[in-house]
Amino acid sequence: MKIRTNLSGSVAEQIQDRARLLISCPDQTGIVAAVSQFLFEQGADIVHSDQYTMDPTSGIFFMRIEFDLHELPERLTSLQSDFATLAEQFAMKWLLSPSSRKKRLAIFVSKEDHCLIELL
Repeated sequence: MKIRTNLSGSVAEQIQDRARLLISCPDQTGIVAAVSQFLFEQGADIVHSDQYTMDPTSGIFFMRIEFDLHELPERLTSLQSDFATLAEQFAMKWLLSPSSRKKRLAIFVSKEDHCLIELL
């Protein structure tokens, strides 16, 4: 993995080059290694990674990786296309999206206003 040594970039530039990869698939050996190797070959810097399985012998494996990749907006389409080949090998359901994409959010509370106040 590449260690980021250039701190001169603005926060906006760093967020623009950051992406998230969400994966779920049948659990099997080699998933973490294959995904990490793929990102390494692309020149990505993994900044956060979480994974777990429902059952190591026959469960579903879940993974969330956050990574930085220089010129991500220009490379996103080809990165998604290239990852599709790897995903097929492991029967993955996956989503690769830039971190800068705003997420939709809803907050549900009861009709009593104290519930919303507690959350805020």
